[in-house]
Amino acid sequence: MRERQAELARAYAAALRGYLSGAGEAALMRAYQAGRDALTEDLGVLELATAHQQALVDVLGELPPKEHARAARSAAEFFAEALAPFEMSQRGLRGQLEEHERLERLKNEFISVVSHELRTPLTSIHGSLNLVVKGKAGELPPEARRFLEIAYRNSERVVRLVNEILDIQKLESGEIALDVRPVELAQLLADSIEANHAYAGGFDVRIALDGESPAVKVLADPDRLLQVLANLLCNAARFSPPGETVALRAVRLPGLVRVCVSDRGPGIPEEFRARIFQRFAQAAPSTPSGREGTGLGLSISKVIVERLGGRIGFESEVGRGTTFHFELPEWHEEAVPAGGTTR
Repeated sequence: MRERQAELARAYAAALRGYLSGAGEAALMRAYQAGRDALTEDLGVLELATAHQQALVDVLGELPPKEHARAARSAAEFFAEALAPFEMSQRGLRGQLEEHERLERLKNEFISVVSHELRTPLTSIHGSLNLVVKGKAGELPPEARRFLEIAYRNSERVVRLVNEILDIQKLESGEIALDVRPVELAQLLADSIEANHAYAGGFDVRIALDGESPAVKVLADPDRLLQVLANLLCNAARFSPPGETVALRAVRLPGLVRVCVSDRGPGIPEEFRARIFQRFAQAAPSTPSGREGTGLGLSISKVIVERLGGRIGFESEVGRGTTFHFELPEWHEEAVPAGGTTR
């Protein structure tokens, strides 16, 4: 790096001397080239400014004092020309960022419009299929029932996907206001087990509390926190082998409460881990057909936990299983003066 800076400094000084000596446009082209060379060599504006400052000091030392003002003005023009490649590079980067933001905005708008347009007819189709499958329209031949049950399950998945797309967009944009209040964590964990045990049972998997939950409160929206727990528990159940147990536990940390959901599934592939919380991110199929999710549950969970002032993460070992966890600040009731309110 120092050799490249020294080489840049020598080339820049020679070009600056030529420009101050009246070399004109040819010297300005050398200034521009010096800036291009600095960019190519991964040198920044600071390195170029250092080379300019040293070259200017050396040149001024060779000139009589009455020439200093003119030389300084000409040197400023020269330096501006040398900075042109950096300015163009920044302008290109800004343009790329603006284009990326525009495309992201268009994509979100498109998904939102399509989701809203699909929601009503899909809900109607799903409801009608449910009535037919339950025999409300009369008895069906076995083969017809089998095909309708497949259609019903697929419609259920698409309705859930549309609802989750709308959900995550509203959460990220702040359109959904969270009903935040102190919540007893132990009761919430018990409620989440009860709410999701039937789903897990469909895969011959149990959900159980691992140890006694600490008697703590967190400041949260209970419905949204139950949604996070449902996403994590259902994911764990889908990836667990039949007969296994998904463990749910909470531990108290200094100022925080950590909630963990552990499974004994196949684990998360190393190459997929960086994308685990992205929308629609799903690893290569490692579960039997019929266990696929929408790819949005973890994204939604991350948005909710972060809006509650917490953080979410995971540890995984391929072939051994995965533990997802989230942490939230522990809530303490403060002493309240007479006539005051609790926080």
